Amino acid sequence: MTGLPARIRDLARLSLRDPRAATRALLAEGVPLSARSAGLLLMAVLSTLILQASFVLAPPGDEPMAGFLASSPVRTAVVQWLILILTAVLTYRVGRAFGGSGNLPDSLLVVVWLQLLMLGVQILQLVAFVLIPPFAGLIGLVGFGLFLWLSVNFIAELHGFRSLGAVFAGMVVTTFAAALLAALLMGLILGPEALSNV
Repeated sequence: MTGLPARIRDLARLSLRDPRAATRALLAEGVPLSARSAGLLLMAVLSTLILQASFVLAPPGDEPMAGFLASSPVRTAVVQWLILILTAVLTYRVGRAFGGSGNLPDSLLVVVWLQLLMLGVQILQLVAFVLIPPFAGLIGLVGFGLFLWLSVNFIAELHGFRSLGAVFAGMVVTTFAAALLAALLMGLILGPEALSNV
């Protein structure tokens, strides 16, 4: 196997072994900004396909936000795209606010790469849900841990931070603030009942 598929495979393996080295290798690829933007859109579409498939296998029930997304794949794709953009902007802005050296295009590339890796976990979890349901939850937990580990290392390398603990603390605070803002927006869009399940 040669070319782009082999490069993606090798970079994925390196990401699991040494995420900081993988970040350096990824940023050294010189991916054009147009490809980074297209990648963001592709990740939103692929995430939507997986999420919609999960809704078919496990209907969302009465949960307002899940119902909001399940009712329209296009709406889901737009929400996924906005979340990815927000993640890239926050990764850049918060990191720079604490003395980081990363830039927005590189933040965008790191977010796209992280999402691609996590899509693999989500697909594995979806297959497990169909074939071996008890393992789906375990894969979800492992996947969440992997997400945190990769995120902390990717952001630390992107901005040139040494302390993974400080990066993790910054992620927790930023995520909490963003979740609070999202909950308020959900209340405005979906009504106060949406907040009852947040």
